[in-house]
Amino acid sequence: MTFVSYEFIGFMGAALAIYYGCRQRFRVAVLFAASAVLLWLSGGPESVAAYGFSAVTVWAGALGIESSRKRAAVIYWCIFTLNLALLALFQYVNFFGYTMKEIHWLMGTEWEWEPVSLIAPVAVSFYTLTLTGYLTEVYWGALPAEKSLMRLGLFGGFFPQMAMGPIARYDRLAPSLFAGSAFDKENLFQGFSRILWGLFEKLVISERLAMIVNTVYGDYQTYTGSFLVFGAVCFAFRLYTDFAGAIDIASGCARMFGVKLEENFRQPFYSRTVAEFWRRWHITLGGWFKDFLMYPMLKTAGFQSLGAWGKKRFGKKQGKKIPVIGALLIVWFLLGLWHGGKWTFIIGSGLYHGILMSLALAAEPAAKKFYKNTGIRQDHPLWILFQRARTFVLVGAGFVLFRSDSLEMAWGIFSNMFSGDMGLFSGEGIRSVGLLPADLAVLAAAMAVLWLVSYKKEHGGEDAFNRSFTQIRILALLSAVLIFGWYGKGYDPSAFIYAQF
Repeated sequence: MTFVSYEFIGFMGAALAIYYGCRQRFRVAVLFAASAVLLWLSGGPESVAAYGFSAVTVWAGALGIESSRKRAAVIYWCIFTLNLALLALFQYVNFFGYTMKEIHWLMGTEWEWEPVSLIAPVAVSFYTLTLTGYLTEVYWGALPAEKSLMRLGLFGGFFPQMAMGPIARYDRLAPSLFAGSAFDKENLFQGFSRILWGLFEKLVISERLAMIVNTVYGDYQTYTGSFLVFGAVCFAFRLYTDFAGAIDIASGCARMFGVKLEENFRQPFYSRTVAEFWRRWHITLGGWFKDFLMYPMLKTAGFQSLGAWGKKRFGKKQGKKIPVIGALLIVWFLLGLWHGGKWTFIIGSGLYHGILMSLALAAEPAAKKFYKNTGIRQDHPLWILFQRARTFVLVGAGFVLFRSDSLEMAWGIFSNMFSGDMGLFSGEGIRSVGLLPADLAVLAAAMAVLWLVSYKKEHGGEDAFNRSFTQIRILALLSAVLIFGWYGKGYDPSAFIYAQF
């Protein structure tokens, strides 16, 4: 069962009725039961068992850490390692095979192998980070251990956010999650409007863009030059509207229960640098790796020694960047690996971006000289537009790797982009990429709406976004989803991209 299904609509209706129909003291139990039922329906008993194992071990481990500080380190590392091992079992079982395949391609040889078919539990990547983050904060003494197994289980497995995030932090989610909120029409209205916006992103925009991307990338030897560039642009917006749409649906569902989830996107395509882009895209994932990996890593003796060496070798200002660059590369390698055991993920969602940010950090003195010598105003609208376009191109190149099945496919796409074929703008052109003219017109209009909403949020904040949803606009949005939602060839309501991680 997924967000975009009649079954989920019925499930939400029943859950809301029971939640607000029972006494306040039972509402946490209702949410816990609803989350367990949806996990069972979505992933079967195997997913329930896998999540139950993680939740119970983390719950017991946190209590053990709090009750015995002498054994805290041993307990923490045992539970932490056990949960990461479970994640690795399902996510990286084929890592060696994929690696050997890429090595043989680089060497110009063939290597045949059969990937191991092992179906991962639903949301294992997301709830592993959520639960281990909580365990780490208990270990650091930043949080008291949760005594109730049911409450801890609900925190890690709250059904709107479990499958695709946002990745929860206990101190930020618990107050509204365990409050047992009273019935509030405003919560229902704001939640429903956000769900509609998410459906608009997913069904009206993302599914149409998917048709273009699948058509072009599915035959990248034929669709060369301008077609592949267009496909890359479409995939960047396809990925955004798919993932952001899922998060908006999740946030809307949670809001209907009076629960506020963290924001996971903040208009990423307004970013002027790659670093800023990743502060606006999948915010909770980046925050998790920054707080639980990068900062602790920089405090270790090894990185402190690396900083001292850097200052002696390159001077104080540049030398202190050496350990930061080293930590960036490690963190971004692991961020890419979190997406899956393929090198297209490790590079396209990880190392590539870490290298770009490291180069930008090292080049700061040169950038200051450039602005001083040229007299370019950094706040000039044309310069800001250039920086945003440059960032989009750099990030979009990484998304090509992310979308590719192998490094060979990514290389083929990049190579064929520069074939000089400008056929997109002549003859059949854009009409040959999988959509009829009417669908292209709907897509163009929907993209204009997306831009207007993003502009309003960027300049007016989330409150301005919420205020824009009047009853009339809600009806217009609902009509757009029902009339223009993509239900044709290739439509799969369960095919949220990040649901696979």
